[in-house]
Amino acid sequence: MSIPTAPTIRSNDLATKREIARLFVGRRSARVLAVAAVALITARLVVGDFGRGDVIAIVTTVAITGTVEWIIHKYLLHAPEDSWTTRRLGTGTGHHQHHLDPTDVDWLLLSGLDAGVFVTAFGIVTAAWSLPLMWLTGSSVPGGFLTAWACAALGLIHYEWVHLMVHTRYRPRTRYYQGLARHHRLHHFRNENYWLGVTSNTGDRLLRTLPKHKTDVPLSATARSLA
Repeated sequence: MSIPTAPTIRSNDLATKREIARLFVGRRSARVLAVAAVALITARLVVGDFGRGDVIAIVTTVAITGTVEWIIHKYLLHAPEDSWTTRRLGTGTGHHQHHLDPTDVDWLLLSGLDAGVFVTAFGIVTAAWSLPLMWLTGSSVPGGFLTAWACAALGLIHYEWVHLMVHTRYRPRTRYYQGLARHHRLHHFRNENYWLGVTSNTGDRLLRTLPKHKTDVPLSATARSLA
């Protein structure tokens, strides 16, 4: 006699913040990112020497978030299946599956390993811009870098949370998150080449992929397949 298995929860089964939070905290990606964020914040507190570098790091991270999301979404997640990044790094494979089945939580959220890879990669990218910027502004170099990296880790947590939320039946109450949810649904079901931001639309505004009206762009036949 076979033992029945529990039904798989899909994102459109969730209708409240409590349900979303329960699923979210149970995912390995959220745990990996939370541990990384706590470790980075703790390291920043240990280093001390707080000052203007921390403000510069926070403001810069917030300012570039939308553009960074746009670039990753466009050139890594939407990379063709025969591209180098997809063949070597696998960056497009999971996202292609997500577009085919948007409510499958296993493709919607990062795996624990992918979360670790992303937060590490963000650390490398953050070092590339924050270390010289801290030096040029006469700020604490290690302090500013750790602040920026901690912000990046928190940004990844926010990204995962928003991405899950906009794929559920829950409807945000604030105009900002209502806009994010509406734009992301249009990205999936109207045209995959537009509305590439998930937590910010600044990249879409800057790179002209935020139409004033959804009818300004055609209905794409490849929004689900990304083919």
